[in-house]
Amino acid sequence: MYVECTRTFYWKDKTLTDIKKMNVKMLCAALSAVMLAGSCTSTQEPEGERVFTRSDFKETKMLDKVQEIVIDSLLYPASFRVMNDTLLVVSNQPICDYQLEVYSLNTLRPVAQLIRKGNGPGEMLSCAANLHSGLTPEFYLTDGMMQTCYAVCLDSLLKDHSFRPLSSFCYSSEVLSNSEVCDWDADHYVGCNMWYSPDERYDNGCSAPLSVYRKNEKQGNSPMSYKYFTAPVNGCLLFRNPKSGRLWTADMHRDVISVYDDSLNVVSTFVGPDRMKAEYETVQSNLPMAFVSFTEKRDLRSYTDYWLTDKHVYLLYEGTEHFDPMNLTPTEVFKLDYSGNLVACYQFDRYVYSISVDSKEDYLYCASRKNVQEPPVLLKYKL
Repeated sequence: MYVECTRTFYWKDKTLTDIKKMNVKMLCAALSAVMLAGSCTSTQEPEGERVFTRSDFKETKMLDKVQEIVIDSLLYPASFRVMNDTLLVVSNQPICDYQLEVYSLNTLRPVAQLIRKGNGPGEMLSCAANLHSGLTPEFYLTDGMMQTCYAVCLDSLLKDHSFRPLSSFCYSSEVLSNSEVCDWDADHYVGCNMWYSPDERYDNGCSAPLSVYRKNEKQGNSPMSYKYFTAPVNGCLLFRNPKSGRLWTADMHRDVISVYDDSLNVVSTFVGPDRMKAEYETVQSNLPMAFVSFTEKRDLRSYTDYWLTDKHVYLLYEGTEHFDPMNLTPTEVFKLDYSGNLVACYQFDRYVYSISVDSKEDYLYCASRKNVQEPPVLLKYKL
């Protein structure tokens, strides 16, 4: 499994045990974050549906001047994330000696190499760094093969040079494998239900794309209890708005952004910029159930990644109907504030993924390649 939901920790959900693990500096930062969040509670997303196009952004900019950051010792990276403007967090492919590496952007040398492949102490069978924000040093590492999320702190990883999770929990087998989970409270998380169907003709009895699950209840219903395999047309990015605390989702197959209330009811949607029309059908497969796909052999791809700062959310957008893995097409990044205002549309001259933005929001870092068989390169754009 590899796609990276915000793993930002919300201090109101911390247990006493979690807090004891923090040093004084981190605790002060946590209290400051609570005070800041309290002062910003008036920031609310508009309710209802809003349709937008590219012309509605305040700024549109073509990003074609780029700097490549070359690190020779990187062999098979899966994702890049820049933290604290000076550190590069790299999630590697499972074939590498280390699953997670941290490099200095100043020296381009590793400052930490962590987590070997395995199921012993300090090991993981697979490792996805679910890192989407520089607002906190804490994030999740996900072992998709073991269906386990580990909470870690970047500061501790660099200090100890060892994998010592703050906490962990197992997640349900019903969670869509190419999506992520998002903390809901101390005992629950939210995930994309892989059996949800966006077309009522192929209903599996799941009425909504998101479900609330209890942590450490790993198993779900038997796959044989469902009529349709809907995972290929399902999925979204999901994260909390750090200003209002509401859950946002960005659909992976339709250009729709949704905002949820505390009961997981949709209160507002942003539809755009292409108003993708998704139509579905069943196709033959070797599965013991009907396989749901898009009509006319289409492969709709919309929102694929994101990054959060203290003021904005950056959403990576593909906007394609026919995905060609050997000829990847240019992508875009949409910049919104947390009230849902359209700030900027950044257009690239190539395919990019795995985005992150520096603290001053002057530069965007990303991975890029021309096709899925090429190793990715790390790029830096001036915004």
